[in-house]
Amino acid sequence: MEVHNGATTSFWFDQWSHLGILFNLTGERGCIDLGISINTTVEKAVQSYRRRRHRTSVLVQIEQEILRFRALDPDSSDDICLWKRENNEFRPSFLASPTWNLTRVQAPPVSWFKGIWFKEATPKFSFLTWLAAHDRLATGDRLLRWNPQAVSTCGLCNSATESRDHLFFECPFSGEVWRGTVRGLISTTLPVRWSVLLQRLVTGLQDRTATFLFRYCFQAAAYALWQERNTRRVGETPHSPARLIFFLDKLIRNRISSLRRRRSNIHEKAMEMWFGSR
Repeated sequence: MEVHNGATTSFWFDQWSHLGILFNLTGERGCIDLGISINTTVEKAVQSYRRRRHRTSVLVQIEQEILRFRALDPDSSDDICLWKRENNEFRPSFLASPTWNLTRVQAPPVSWFKGIWFKEATPKFSFLTWLAAHDRLATGDRLLRWNPQAVSTCGLCNSATESRDHLFFECPFSGEVWRGTVRGLISTTLPVRWSVLLQRLVTGLQDRTATFLFRYCFQAAAYALWQERNTRRVGETPHSPARLIFFLDKLIRNRISSLRRRRSNIHEKAMEMWFGSR
């Protein structure tokens, strides 16, 4: 806090002096030792404080800060809340990105991030594929690690053990849905192995629009297949590959339409390209 009149700055919980947040230094005991209420502002604390003899150096330093602030010329302007940026700089304006970077443990970017996190993606689709990229979905092979009696057979083909790589898209059922959804967008052999497909998502296709459609098809198909897998596990009516392909075609057309309503014309030809691939 940049303190002026001190009327809106918390004495104990705002960082208004070089000592930092005072409550972290003294704990609840500091309120008793200094005779300052826990909800007091800097303005009231400075006005009402009476000097005491303190045995600990921290309390002496806090008292010196109070007396220093009391000796300053009175300022009637409002306090200013400052936000921390990189290099320990403080600015009056708030920005989400530097705040997020300062409050998390950063790790090196993974090689596949471009294929998962892209501007036009649907958040719930990206989140599911991000979990899949880390192999954190509750697939059959992972369920066996937690419960040896769990059903591990793939619920889509009812033959192989369900794993991340099998479900996306080595399974005959999911492979048919994947090929039916992305047909016409890619001229070379369509990858179905997870590692190869993830790398292809990163490199992209011939242009930006085709790359967007390819990545979005991948995420939408993965989400639809995971939903189908879950509904079958709870005994609901299964859907055929043709039904899922029809659903995905409609979903992707709706997404393209929503992007075309924006002012940017980046994906102006996306619908034409999509219909041309059908």
